[in-house]
Amino acid sequence: MGKRFFVMLLTLFVIVSFAAYPTGPIKVVVPYAAGGASDVQVRIIAKYVKQLFGWDFAVVNITGGGGSTGAREVLKAKPDGYTVLWYHQSIFSNFHVGTAEFNYYDFTPVCIATRGNRVVVTRPDTPWKNLKDAIEDAKKNPGKIRLGAEIGATSHFQVIPMQMAANNGFILAASSGGDMDRITKILGGHMDLSPIALSAAVPFLKSGELKALAVLSPERDPFLPDVPTAKELGLEELVFTQDQMFFMPKGTPEEIVKTFANAIKQVLQLKECVDELAEKAFAIPMYMDGEEMLNFLKWEDERFDRFARAAGLKK
Repeated sequence: MGKRFFVMLLTLFVIVSFAAYPTGPIKVVVPYAAGGASDVQVRIIAKYVKQLFGWDFAVVNITGGGGSTGAREVLKAKPDGYTVLWYHQSIFSNFHVGTAEFNYYDFTPVCIATRGNRVVVTRPDTPWKNLKDAIEDAKKNPGKIRLGAEIGATSHFQVIPMQMAANNGFILAASSGGDMDRITKILGGHMDLSPIALSAAVPFLKSGELKALAVLSPERDPFLPDVPTAKELGLEELVFTQDQMFFMPKGTPEEIVKTFANAIKQVLQLKECVDELAEKAFAIPMYMDGEEMLNFLKWEDERFDRFARAAGLKK
């Protein structure tokens, strides 16, 4: 009887502990600098989490290694739900080029929250109406058109199918930084085209300093409805999105994961949150959890592996 009573008491304690979660601030690690697309989005979500549930997200920016430095901070954290990673597809690119020794399955995936799309941009004086035109031009004039990417980063993976479609006709122009570095080089004539986060490209598209050749989303982007998808242009493999996801350390209890994920799901149903994500980050809710999320992560991981092998990036 005594043993049975102890088990019941322990079970009750665990249930109460989960029900009380969280009892303090949750550290959310953003592995990129403050003010970028990742940072802006999670701070918007944090605002509405506080409003709806009273939870405090302590957003911490830990930069370096293309996101891997901050990710390691969560990888080694205690699996109690109080240290969370906010990351995107760089988790795959870093692993498959050898920048990081870990992949998505080394964490506890919690949920996908938002999607921001990628757009291939160029200067308005180039002759191409769309990305297919640029690829055909590179085929006919190999070694003339400079296609920009940050080597080993997600943008590099995004140009691999373009280069394959052009029979390696592009010159791969290396970027030393993120989107703004490539935008600056395109404007200065040092690159001719590159995939860029929509949030970074929009001001330059609005001003007419850049033009869009294609979006890399599965469907047309709601913020650029007149720009075709690469898939529409016959580039079936060229589907890349930037999906912001929450991860917890491996071994985090399932009930904590579900509690956290459910809170994010409810926040993303708030019109005010949806509107602010659109206005400030050009992002849309893309909620996914459980088996659906795991299937998506597996699919993405296999694609990144395939492209890394095709481009000789595997170490």
